[in-house]
Amino acid sequence: MVDEALDVSRSQPFVAAHAGSRSALSWRSWAGINAANFFLAEVTGVTLPFVASSLKDHGWSPFGIGVATALAGLGVFLMQTPAGIMTDRSRGHRRLLAVASLVLGVCYGLLPLVPPTPLLWDSLLFLSGAVQAFFLPVLGALALGLVGHAGLSRLMGANQSFNHAGNLAAALAALGLVAIGGADAVFYAVFAVSLLSAASVYLIRGNELNEAAAAGAKTDEKTVGLRELLRDRRVQLLFAATALFHLANAPVMPLVAQNVKELGGNDRQVAFVVLVAQAVMIPVALLAGWLVDLWGRKPVFAIGFIALPVRIALYALAQTPEQLIWIQTLDGIGAGIYGVVIVSMVADLTHGKGGFNALSGLIATALSIGGVIGPLMTGALTQTLGYSVAFGVFAGIAAVAAAMFLVFVPETRNDSQPQEKK
Repeated sequence: MVDEALDVSRSQPFVAAHAGSRSALSWRSWAGINAANFFLAEVTGVTLPFVASSLKDHGWSPFGIGVATALAGLGVFLMQTPAGIMTDRSRGHRRLLAVASLVLGVCYGLLPLVPPTPLLWDSLLFLSGAVQAFFLPVLGALALGLVGHAGLSRLMGANQSFNHAGNLAAALAALGLVAIGGADAVFYAVFAVSLLSAASVYLIRGNELNEAAAAGAKTDEKTVGLRELLRDRRVQLLFAATALFHLANAPVMPLVAQNVKELGGNDRQVAFVVLVAQAVMIPVALLAGWLVDLWGRKPVFAIGFIALPVRIALYALAQTPEQLIWIQTLDGIGAGIYGVVIVSMVADLTHGKGGFNALSGLIATALSIGGVIGPLMTGALTQTLGYSVAFGVFAGIAAVAAAMFLVFVPETRNDSQPQEKK
């Protein structure tokens, strides 16, 4: 009884922050889910730019590099929706996340140990993408299972802040690691951190995690199928807008990393490409977690959609590695907002129906579409027309995505608010 009282007392700041949530959240569970977000970000946050940089050093062509990074995206694409469905059906979300983290860590840890041939590197990158597909739906499920719909936006704001802090820590670590052992040292570090991410998820207390609620449904409700959710026109429009968003955004960071090298930059400057963006994402994600409940989902999300074409267009004008790095700070706005608001919108659209993770996986498939098609376009464009043209093309796609979102995608907040007030 004393321990229970202490847990409630220690969790008061989080109870207040998640007023109306399913239950009080202890410090241990709060730390566990945020630590998982932190370490998983370190596992994935800096990898692709260094994959691109390492392959360039091995003499791969821009098209070959594009194919390799596209295969990582293809693994995510093929598994993203199945991962969401599997997460809905799972009653062991902590174990599922731990296994996915370990497999991804092994894939990147092996890269420096095997010959840099397309067969080996492409296979490992593909497998890493397949298991990475579980991260987004399972982390969202854990958050929803811990605090319910009413506390979700603010917890996701905290989760995403820790996620971006993990990316920032990874970038800072990469600055030192590349000086010691080059890009290979970064891949070894990814393996080590995957062990920490797998362990941290078990800090979450099982008695505070409602596994049924993690699917977006009450214990006595039947979860609707993905086909039924897809009949909702709002879901269709949101999917289309986010698919275009990520088609423009997904290949940009590896492209910037290659362009840094093309302009005479080094691996430390490649690390700064990640570093500056993540530094901006931390406060943006935390602020988005509050504003999304005050302003609504659409106004906050619109800021991220508008920032994307502006940022990519500016890359085309950059003449030095330093200019590319400073422009990359704008990535913190779009990415910081996206990770918070998309989860809130998916929770709105599935509230009382279930299928939260299935729809999360489907929407995340939009991200992986960009991860597959974008790098292939990047390789072809840069090899034939140069970096400026490639940035110009992706800026145009981003502008179309912003226009579609602003004109066609409706506000979703009212779907869940009235029910939470009962």
